Amino acid sequence: MRILPGVQLVFRWGHQTLHNLWGIVNVLDITCWRPLSPGLLAADHPLVTGLAPDGAPIWPRNIVFATPPRPGDERDAAIVSAVGRHLAHMVSLSVPNAAWPAGRPSRMPPAVNYLHAGVHYAGAWLVFSTFEEAIGHFSDPAFVAEFMRMVAAEGREPVTVFRERHYTHDEFADFVGFLRTQLPWFSNSNGPRRRVLWGNPSPYPAVNTITGSWIRTVRMIAAGRADQAVRGAITARYFAGQYRGPRTRANWTEHALARVTYWRIKLRGPREGLFFIDKRLLDRGWRFVGRRLVEPGARELRSDEPAERVP
Repeated sequence: MRILPGVQLVFRWGHQTLHNLWGIVNVLDITCWRPLSPGLLAADHPLVTGLAPDGAPIWPRNIVFATPPRPGDERDAAIVSAVGRHLAHMVSLSVPNAAWPAGRPSRMPPAVNYLHAGVHYAGAWLVFSTFEEAIGHFSDPAFVAEFMRMVAAEGREPVTVFRERHYTHDEFADFVGFLRTQLPWFSNSNGPRRRVLWGNPSPYPAVNTITGSWIRTVRMIAAGRADQAVRGAITARYFAGQYRGPRTRANWTEHALARVTYWRIKLRGPREGLFFIDKRLLDRGWRFVGRRLVEPGARELRSDEPAERVP
């Protein structure tokens, strides 16, 4: 029996909602109910450095798909490494040193910083030039099927990165709305320009499709088994076919989803798109030192080294 597209979409969004609630419960567990402490990773740990055993960056080795670059585009290895280093830096904020025994002052608690380890080191990277090009692939059922096969086989967080760094808020938001109708998981939009929906800063536009594999990584870190969370490079080959979907733009449903999300965040006022932390306090200079959120000028924020500055 053929399932109508509208029914498929309802089931997909329903799965997304339940899966996202499970992720929220896990974040609340490690930030509020059983908050993780700094110092669970050493400065030279691969989850902090992003380096493979041979000393080379792991991120380019985990590119599972890339379209041909345009003339003048930065090398894909450099693009994914820039995003990987950015995420690895977030993890490093919860690594103590002589100047900062509880880790460097950060906008996020240690648990959220550790969460980035479950994304960057074991991430499966896909690289496109533009949002239109990505929609042209993800609107092909064969491409989505191969994407799902890769996620099931690898058990990793997919990260879709774009070579083009100049974009409008609406076109990025529409792409995320589109992706949330194609995949059964929530996707988050990060980039170098102003925040898009629930997104965060990133050197290049990068969409993290949250499959939940980060939970296993963070649980291993919390249990003192961080070495077991270090994944090897992806060796299997995926996306061997030729892919061409029927469209390159979001439709009205996907655009409406993006707009509803935008207005939902707008109604939050100065809290904006930060869900687990009160952005009003961060805007007033409050920072996490270890598990504690401390006010500006507090003794914990004074050191020979300046506090972390987040763009």
